[in-house]
Amino acid sequence: MLRKSFSAPVPDLRLYFHLLCRLVRTLFLLGLFSYLPVSAAAQQVIKDDQANRIVSGIISFTRWPALQQDPQLCVFPSAQHLSFPHDTRTAAVPFSVVWLNDRREAAQHRCDALYFGDESPQQQTELLASLPGKAVLTFAEQNPDCTRGAAFCLLFSGGHTGFAVNLDSLARSGVRVSPDVLLLSRKGSK
Repeated sequence: MLRKSFSAPVPDLRLYFHLLCRLVRTLFLLGLFSYLPVSAAAQQVIKDDQANRIVSGIISFTRWPALQQDPQLCVFPSAQHLSFPHDTRTAAVPFSVVWLNDRREAAQHRCDALYFGDESPQQQTELLASLPGKAVLTFAEQNPDCTRGAAFCLLFSGGHTGFAVNLDSLARSGVRVSPDVLLLSRKGSK
């Protein structure tokens, strides 16, 4: 009777030790980097991404009367916290984006939504008054009180971006926003 013997390969302990050392070193570096301060440029990218998500979310839960196509968001040149690409066909957003060169261009575009940068609440109100009868959703960066001007005001605090809602402006806007969005606002969460 012949006896077959099989010999299993002996694991190379040096290889396992080397892999274990690399794993420990990687975990150490990841832990070390999590305590380092984030650069201003990196914080701006984080803010931009948060602002983009808030604006996209609100637009996607908004309905315009008689709008037969995707809404168009017009962004004022003073905006600092949005980073939508100029060609949104490549982005996964349910609207188109127009980057305005100056305030007067808003009247030349369809502008179903407006995103204000450093325009004061008074300037926002005046511009909206120049668009009578048009249903327009509005956002603002520099309107922390959110009592005049835009319907939605983005609030930037540290690394967090939130929003407040001006119900009076929203009621006059002519658009319908899901009540679930309103519950997520700063005033709705109190």
